[in-house]
Amino acid sequence: MLGPWGSRLAGAAAAALAAAAGWAAPLPRLGGVTVQAWAVAVAEPDGRILTRGEGAAELDSEGRPIRPFGPRTPLRVASISKVVVALAVLRLADQGRLGLDDDVSLWLGWPLRHPYHPDRPIRVRHLLAHTAALSDAGGYVVPLGTDLRSYLSSASFSAHPPGEVFDYANLGSVVLATVIERVTGERFDRAAQRLVLKPLGIRACFNWSGCPAGFARRGAVLHRPSSHGGWTAEADAERPPAGCPVRLGPGTSCQDLERYVPGTNGGLFSPQGGLRISVAELARLGRAVLVNQGRFLKTTTHAALFGAQPILAHGAGPETDRRLFRAWSEGGLHCLSGTGAADGDQPLSPRPTAGCGHLGDAYGVKAALVMDPKTGTVRAQAVLGSPEPPPQGRVSAFAALEEALFALAPTAPPAER
Repeated sequence: MLGPWGSRLAGAAAAALAAAAGWAAPLPRLGGVTVQAWAVAVAEPDGRILTRGEGAAELDSEGRPIRPFGPRTPLRVASISKVVVALAVLRLADQGRLGLDDDVSLWLGWPLRHPYHPDRPIRVRHLLAHTAALSDAGGYVVPLGTDLRSYLSSASFSAHPPGEVFDYANLGSVVLATVIERVTGERFDRAAQRLVLKPLGIRACFNWSGCPAGFARRGAVLHRPSSHGGWTAEADAERPPAGCPVRLGPGTSCQDLERYVPGTNGGLFSPQGGLRISVAELARLGRAVLVNQGRFLKTTTHAALFGAQPILAHGAGPETDRRLFRAWSEGGLHCLSGTGAADGDQPLSPRPTAGCGHLGDAYGVKAALVMDPKTGTVRAQAVLGSPEPPPQGRVSAFAALEEALFALAPTAPPAER
């Protein structure tokens, strides 16, 4: 049975069609476990982008591959999306439309204050650096018809005053997206295109909205193991060609945004994790950021983007990984320490891994974007779900399959776009 947009073929019939078309392959193994797919892309200092990947972009319910996956297959890259949010904020700052030291309340149009520390303003730079004392305990998926102000509660804040403790919170991206909407008067998904993706020449979108023709049709379906031993589609089983900025839940229809007022709930467009982009294009994005110093961003802003600062104190948020999160930049990027020390953020220890970017981890995807301004190299990678619990890495806080992926060297240029 065809899905409502004709993007899926069912079960064994689809697998048979794939085999008839000359493509049939077992699922790959990585880091000791079977995975749906993986890909890596490296942008070299001379501009070449080398890629490598294998696996399935979609599976039937029995785990049989339907479509091949590769470095050019678009997928949801989870929290790497926050890089685009940060770049949009920095672009607005460069244009003089907001200041990083501004009290966020000035842009929201209502007072955002910690209930236990109301005298401490929450600043834009606090949100970029995850020091805003926000917490995901109160949730961060604000539904259509609810504004951000009424959604927040005392559970939306951690125990610490703003500006003192690093506590990773997806909610911060929702607030930043709402600020972006208030400043620009545009929906976040459209503002991200205008401020970041189009100027850099990047084919990507939030929630499949605004992407080129055929982009969504090629996208990866993210799966998880089902209770009966097969696989269940967990995200992007349906990919409408025109995009779907907002759904009320899995399997629901796209929502009419005719009455939506930008600046009331930027979280509708999944700023914390909804970017759809291929691994090869993610490497291109990283390189475009590196080489456009003084053009895309002012020179001082570019320096702040890669200005890593050690994290001196960690909060107790569920995603605040003390081993992985060792340094963050003033511009909102997660920076790897580059020490080569074991049992931390160095997946190739004792070989150093340095650079800034972000990690992504959701719906079975484990992804990374690492931009190294010292070498001019960018690495992007992603591995899709496994039916087996991924074992812990041997030398770091990363999973074993992530360590294995970091160790893989791509050799082939990407296919034509």
